[in-house]
Amino acid sequence: MFDIGFSELTLIFVIGLVVLGPERLPKAARTVGYWMGRARSTFNHLRGELEREALNQDMRERMEKQMREMGLDEDSIREARDNLLSEQDIARARRRPQTLEHDEHTQPDTPPHHDAPESEKKADE
Repeated sequence: MFDIGFSELTLIFVIGLVVLGPERLPKAARTVGYWMGRARSTFNHLRGELEREALNQDMRERMEKQMREMGLDEDSIREARDNLLSEQDIARARRRPQTLEHDEHTQPDTPPHHDAPESEKKADE
């Protein structure tokens, strides 16, 4: 962030020692370090937010470009959404095949067996 070499850092330390004295210098150094850390953290957070926003804007522009290439616009998407089935219609359509399967299992495939007439029973004996 700052391009400070060892000699500049030593000069700042000596000036701080002369101005603040040996009693207050450690507390001042901690305070400066704390605020530098907070400033760095805020800067990094802000940079991350700006990068995410730039990425979102780029993705939004790409999506809009692809939608234009496909001939879609917001009105056609709204119209398609309005034409979709409701949740109740979907649930009803899902129940219908189950109802048909249930009806097929309860009704036999062959016609019901009838007993032979009495005259045929006597002839067989």
